Amino acid sequence: MKPDRYTVLIIPDNGDENKQFTISRGKLVFFIFILVVILSGLIGVGVYSLPRARQFDEIQAKYDGMVKERMEIMALMQDLQRMKQMDQLIRKTLGTQLKFTPEEGLDDTSTTAYSAGYPGEEEFHLSYVENIPSLAPVKGYVTQRMDKASIYHQKNHYGIDIAAKKGEPVLAAASGYVVYAGWTYDLGNIVIIYHGNGYFTHYGHNQQNLVEQHNFVKRGDVIALVGNTGISSGPHLHFEVWRGGKAIDPMEFFPEYKTVDLSPGNNE
Repeated sequence: MKPDRYTVLIIPDNGDENKQFTISRGKLVFFIFILVVILSGLIGVGVYSLPRARQFDEIQAKYDGMVKERMEIMALMQDLQRMKQMDQLIRKTLGTQLKFTPEEGLDDTSTTAYSAGYPGEEEFHLSYVENIPSLAPVKGYVTQRMDKASIYHQKNHYGIDIAAKKGEPVLAAASGYVVYAGWTYDLGNIVIIYHGNGYFTHYGHNQQNLVEQHNFVKRGDVIALVGNTGISSGPHLHFEVWRGGKAIDPMEFFPEYKTVDLSPGNNE
């Protein structure tokens, strides 16, 4: 005959009074049944959920990969749009409105004179030394170096950022011809100078441009003031060097900037 009630006796080790609990057989069976149901439910949920959790992780990884690829594609499209914009600005000036033609009778190893193609305009004299960027455009600290798109930068960074006091003069890195002085969405007030032999320099985020399109400038002339225009987080000069349609690291031309390089990841 099965008992109708069960007694649980608790005997403390320290000699205190014993405690006991009595429970009916029906309640004990009910509690055991509830415990089995709960454990079965947890096991069932685990068996059902684990494969789907793995599948969710795989889908999430694929989604993250697609988002990353989409961001890279958008960054490339923005870079391409900007390069097209710059190309159109330069072609508009150099293509139909301006033709640099070397004057005859000059020694190519010394100095070449270029005619701007405008009646009464002075000739544009450039030597192999003068047309290479050789004068630092502004004194300051490099906060970002030239870099391709990465996990840190969603867009290509074709030049260097030089933090300087707002209103500081920006100097022409070499003698040249101003092919563009105006406004762009990304770089705000910008000056682009052609130096001959395929060299161009870009000076962006200016507070104010002090030269106009079609002006001739000499190495060291003040062409703008440091500013914070366009997409910028603080006063600085965005400086680029291009030759033959390819961006060149300005640090190669101005090693003095390496001593004031505060850019992330600089280990030099």
